[in-house]
Amino acid sequence: MTQQEKNRWIAFGNRTNPFDRHNGIEIVDVDEGVAVVTVTLRQESLNSWRTPHGGLLFAAADVACGVAAASMRAEQCVTVNAAADFIAAAGESGTLTVTARAEHAGRHMCFCRAEVRDGGQRLIARLHSTMYYTGVLLEK
Repeated sequence: MTQQEKNRWIAFGNRTNPFDRHNGIEIVDVDEGVAVVTVTLRQESLNSWRTPHGGLLFAAADVACGVAAASMRAEQCVTVNAAADFIAAAGESGTLTVTARAEHAGRHMCFCRAEVRDGGQRLIARLHSTMYYTGVLLEK
């Protein structure tokens, strides 16, 4: 994927998803089958224990997996199954980085994995997901 194509993917993803913007989730890099997303933590990101809410971590990892899957064939996809393992608590501020990889893309399904890491590269959570290709091509 050329840098120009990457830039188009990033701009498209970041401008078309109000949920991501609202929650501080931003696509920062993409390549064929790979996506990197960051989450900027805010007060609203935290749970009662002053750590990032698991739902936010799950959402960011899901976004990264969706971008990784979509980048395989420029086709809209939706999550049909996903499971997360929450490994460590992140701090209450800073930026988390999520890296997702499409491990296998078939005719209708794409299987992905994502890792959420804090600023010190400590593993916070893992997600594996199954994405379904809808047949609708993306308009980047």
